[in-house]
Amino acid sequence: MGTKANLTGLLRVYWSLLLGNIVEWYEYAVYGYLAVYLEHHFFQGSEVATWLGFAVTFLARPLGGVVLGSIGDTYGRGFSVNLSIVGMLLGTCGQGLLPTYSSGNNVLGTIGLIVLVILRFVQGLSAAGEISTISTYLTEVGEKKSLGRSISLVSITANLGFLLAKGVVWLVTLVCGVENVKSWAWRLPFILALIPGLIAVWGRQYVPESEEFVQEQRKQSTRESTADPVDSVGVENSHHPDVEADSGTVVRRETTVSRVQSVFSSHWASMLIGVGSVASFAILQYGGFVWTQSFLAHHGMTRDNRMLVGLCARLLMIVLAVPVGWLADVKGVGFVTFIGAGGLAVTAVPLWWMLQSNPTSLETVLLTLGIGFALNGAMVGTVLFYFVVELFPTAVRNTAVGISYNVGFAFFGGLAPVLNSASARWTPLGPGILLALGGFITLVTVLAGLRLQRQEKLRMAHVRAEPYFSKAYDKGTGGPCGLSESESDTTTGTSSESMNADSSGDELS
Repeated sequence: MGTKANLTGLLRVYWSLLLGNIVEWYEYAVYGYLAVYLEHHFFQGSEVATWLGFAVTFLARPLGGVVLGSIGDTYGRGFSVNLSIVGMLLGTCGQGLLPTYSSGNNVLGTIGLIVLVILRFVQGLSAAGEISTISTYLTEVGEKKSLGRSISLVSITANLGFLLAKGVVWLVTLVCGVENVKSWAWRLPFILALIPGLIAVWGRQYVPESEEFVQEQRKQSTRESTADPVDSVGVENSHHPDVEADSGTVVRRETTVSRVQSVFSSHWASMLIGVGSVASFAILQYGGFVWTQSFLAHHGMTRDNRMLVGLCARLLMIVLAVPVGWLADVKGVGFVTFIGAGGLAVTAVPLWWMLQSNPTSLETVLLTLGIGFALNGAMVGTVLFYFVVELFPTAVRNTAVGISYNVGFAFFGGLAPVLNSASARWTPLGPGILLALGGFITLVTVLAGLRLQRQEKLRMAHVRAEPYFSKAYDKGTGGPCGLSESESDTTTGTSSESMNADSSGDELS
């Protein structure tokens, strides 16, 4: 099957997953674009408190990654995404129905604030499982030779979510007027998420399960029925604490707690790599694109100009998504992640210096935010999801991706707007320094992962061994990503059977 046919097939079968991904990122963006109004209604004029409210969602993400990730590894990817979309809809639409302090009743205002925090927590729980499961899903069902381009669909729909949020906020403001948006119409963008959300809920009832997951479950059932030594995630390991050393008898079946314990004990190094790898994209997404819209509004840039810049940035990232995915298919996802992080580390401060020096100039902001940061966004964000998924074998993939990705996003993305606001008061270059720091963290993380792999302490590619970073590195000592097959098995603590299942089809056809 050709790449075009593969992508078309993914869209035809899994469109409801991608639509749900649009809804997820739509909500995050809506809050950011309406922050100047929410600041008045819920946070009594405090910009920092408003962005702390934004960060609540990120605090919930690690827990959501654990719970929904474990559900996805136990009961199936499909069941997990059905739960997540319902939770996202409740959390998103509910925010548009709350009482506020602007009603003149402080009791109602306090109730509204408390419920807002709860709803954002629910939204964060659900979104955490959503993005990790979709990334896992598409990686498992896509053709190995075009995984970069397949996973670019996640990036495209994420940017469409931001684009849709910006368009809806702009349209509501145009139709209702600025004063009405300040008064009551800010609620509409939250409530309107119900329409695509319900369509996604309906469509997900017919999404087939990942064949790779089904095969893993069959193997696990076979091993259990024959009483082979297994660990708590269904992978042979006679040295696991849940297996009696003498008899090899299984002491207990896996639970969410035991699964998470096993993931941390067997894959802690890979999870640290996963956490650090998202720093560049998380900080750029929420500290660069979302928070900067509020920064520009506070510094006097007109609403229409902010809208134009945002549209250009998102459209450019959408256009570049498939080419960047192609680059990952040709050069490797490790290579693209490394180069993208390095580019952000080098260009962030100069770009921010230009932007903050003239924040009301359309030409300046368009050049820096609409083009410069958008190019960085395409490079660091398009295949990041695939990079994290590659770190883990099938049996624990959904849980491990859910934890590592969401811990990284919770920490780096959740704190980015707050730190940007604080650092901008300390020095005008503060936000630019933070963006550069995000790129540097990811850069160092990729290098650390490659070094650990050379030391046989982890495996960076479980789905497609080559290409990954460079021809010289991939060939290494002859095995996948520089490891022999036996060495690969040892580093991840899995059996040859498990590794072969994950590595089947690694070679490009």
